[in-house]
Amino acid sequence: MTISTAVRSLAAAALVAGAAAATMPATASAAETGDRSTSAVQLLAVHPMVSHARAYLGQSGGQCKEFVQRIHNEVYVSNLGAGYWSAYVNAGYHRISKAEVRAGDIIQETDAATHTRGIHTAIVSGNPDGPTIRVVDSNWVGYERVGEHTYDPTAHAQSKGGVAYYWRKG
Repeated sequence: MTISTAVRSLAAAALVAGAAAATMPATASAAETGDRSTSAVQLLAVHPMVSHARAYLGQSGGQCKEFVQRIHNEVYVSNLGAGYWSAYVNAGYHRISKAEVRAGDIIQETDAATHTRGIHTAIVSGNPDGPTIRVVDSNWVGYERVGEHTYDPTAHAQSKGGVAYYWRKG
């Protein structure tokens, strides 16, 4: 096989795979997520945290923070720790603004005063679209069930008397 033939074959395979990916569901069922607005671009985000978390869609994931901690520990082979603020700092994460969020980042909603009580934790799976962000998490779409959906972390945290922080590793 010549190089040009190999390149054409790879290109054709990529087109077929791309078409299949655009039509195949990459998330839990609509009943589980309550949201089917994922674009093909968002589905192709391949951050290790996102692809690993998506492998658990529809399964039991425990409480939200436990799920994110488990995904982090499996992807980075290191212990994220238990703190709602200190865990991220100690694991090499730094805070970013909501506008900077991208797939693989972590959202941690916590009480605004002491950062010791968690409200919700999620892994960003798509770029922000206005106030909403696409996430993979547990305990949102169903009791201790892993799902993918969009929501507004800022509004959700504020409704519970808290604040949403956005964390990026590295």
